[in-house]
This record gives sequence, C-alpha cells and structure tokens, in this order.
Amino acid sequence: MANKARGEVKLELGGETYVLRPTFGAVCEIEDAIGANLFDMGRKLERAEITARDLVKFTQACIAQSGTSIDVDKLGEAIVAQGSLGVVTALVGFCQSYAFGGSGEKKAANPPAPKLPAVTAPTS
Repeated sequence: MANKARGEVKLELGGETYVLRPTFGAVCEIEDAIGANLFDMGRKLERAEITARDLVKFTQACIAQSGTSIDVDKLGEAIVAQGSLGVVTALVGFCQSYAFGGSGEKKAANPPAPKLPAVTAPTS
C-alpha cells in the first residue's frame, strides 16, 4: 500500500501493483534513463507530449527503484494492453510528490490576494 505522507504512488499494471517513491536515488536513475530532468518530464506527461519510449523508460526506472525489475518489451506490452492513462496518472503523481514533497498535493505558493476597497463608478 502506498504511503502518501512519504510521497509514494501506487501503479497498477499488468496485474501487478507497484509502489513508486521519489527518493533521490530514484530521481537520479530516472533522469539518467530518460536523459531529461524530472520537472521537464512531468510537464510533458501533463501535456501528453511524452513519447512511448520515454514512458516505458520512466516507468521501468520507477519500478526498478521499488525493488522489482521488468523487461522493457514486457512493460511496453503491459502499458499498451492496459492503456497509458493509468501509468501517466501515476507518474504525474510521482513527479508532484518529488516537486512538492510528502503527499504530492500542491501547496499554496502564494498567499491569497488582499481584499481591495470597493470602487464606485463616477456619476455624470
């Protein structure tokens, strides 16, 4: 079971459940595997601009860091058979946990805007 307080994300794929945790080692491994930084990959995931090859490499690196190995071809076939949306959703959650820490929920970056006094329109 994934522990959200630790930033863990659950990925169900090919009848297996994997727990992905964005540790420093995992992030370095993923960046080496895909040849890009995790923030850029997170943006590509959110915009559905990731290639199939990078999706498989990213997923394989995440799974490897959870202590399991999976063959690239087998992983690619599992993603195609299941559909990529669930995998992309889990990987976006992984990136968010890395970026924001802990639960991966976005924390307020800016305080709420101050309330301004009401302005009345001039009368003619």
